[in-house]
Amino acid sequence: MIGVLGGIGSGKSTAAHFLAETDSGVVLDADAEVAALFAQEEVLSALEAATGGPLRLPEGGLDRATLAGRIFGDPAAKARVEALLHPRVRARHWESLAALERTRPGALVVLDIPLLMEGGLHSICELLFFVETAAPQRAARATARHGWKPEEWARREASQIPLPRKRSAAHAILVNDAGPERLHLQCARWADALRELPVRPFRARWPSAEALPSPPVGA
Repeated sequence: MIGVLGGIGSGKSTAAHFLAETDSGVVLDADAEVAALFAQEEVLSALEAATGGPLRLPEGGLDRATLAGRIFGDPAAKARVEALLHPRVRARHWESLAALERTRPGALVVLDIPLLMEGGLHSICELLFFVETAAPQRAARATARHGWKPEEWARREASQIPLPRKRSAAHAILVNDAGPERLHLQCARWADALRELPVRPFRARWPSAEALPSPPVGA
């Protein structure tokens, strides 16, 4: 199992898919899992109760921009939302990993989880990659993708673990400053090393969704 670290807009998801491609692996896409969670009526209602008002788009889905606006300006609301969401997100990750272990035993699993280190799941990985991208490039990509203003990108990045700490935790650096072709080439160079990673049951490091994950033996 491997993980990908980096700042917002660094290209972590692209790197994750390239790394999985090198050994016919599989990506655990946290964004897709969270989107499925947000589609649940129970979760939407609980979020509205935690933040004090409606959070629905006209078609009925979650208005993420409104949710973000409420919690980033209100530490108490942010804490309530995190207490609501984090256990549910962690449970979905655990269930997805358990399913992958049943259906694709021995497959290389790449964790594409934006808050990988913040949630402690970096500790279950045998190998961690840090995607290094200059701040102006990260800001441009994130604002174009999400429609944020630059200060919104800066605020969100400042709320995460500092990048130097993430970089120092990584076993390898992938430089993403010259287009996907160069990033793909760097990922492909790791193909042999990824094939040689030991296959360990993920439950040995993360026994249950309720337990905190622990690092691999020898880490």
